[in-house]
Amino acid sequence: MELRQVAETQITLSTGEKIVTQASERQILQHITNNQGMINKAFIVIGDVHIATAHIVKVESLEQPDTMGELYQDQQAVETESAYPSDQAGETGGQEQFELLEQELREAMQTRDIFLLDTLLHDELVSINHEGSQITKEMHLEAHRTLAVRFTEVSCKDLQIKPTKDGAVTISQIHLKGEAGDEKIDGDYIHTRVWQLIGDQYQVIAGHCSRL
Repeated sequence: MELRQVAETQITLSTGEKIVTQASERQILQHITNNQGMINKAFIVIGDVHIATAHIVKVESLEQPDTMGELYQDQQAVETESAYPSDQAGETGGQEQFELLEQELREAMQTRDIFLLDTLLHDELVSINHEGSQITKEMHLEAHRTLAVRFTEVSCKDLQIKPTKDGAVTISQIHLKGEAGDEKIDGDYIHTRVWQLIGDQYQVIAGHCSRL
């Protein structure tokens, strides 16, 4: 029996993790890039795995022999969640989109992903912490960069999303656990964030945090 080749694609993440899917390399790239080859999606979903495109460092085709003599069909649905608006003027992203953005921000806080935090926070961010102090974007990044703040848990207990003309206001109850300097952090907080379309992506332009 003649052996044919099964097309598979390997996605390598910045963490070193490698994910193999039967979706073709071309199919994946078409989902996450525009006509100029620039990434224009925030997430790609393979099966039940959500992958932030900011963490993708390599997409390459693999080939394996198929003893059945038939090419595998792409069984895993490849879906994308975009951080960008639809083509219809004035239409903002859906609720699920902002749920994913909030999830991505929480994960970035817990893993100290400076690159992702820099992407999600607007340069002119105005944020008030639970002590009433104003915190800039650079202060946020510096706290994570220098390990002044270290979170071991950033979990969401409740999330409300209020759509606006150019984005959304999110109100979430977050449980934070970790350290800030020599102080232990272990409690519930209410985070209010204003997401707005800036250029071709949504960013947090304002935020407020209060402790319960």
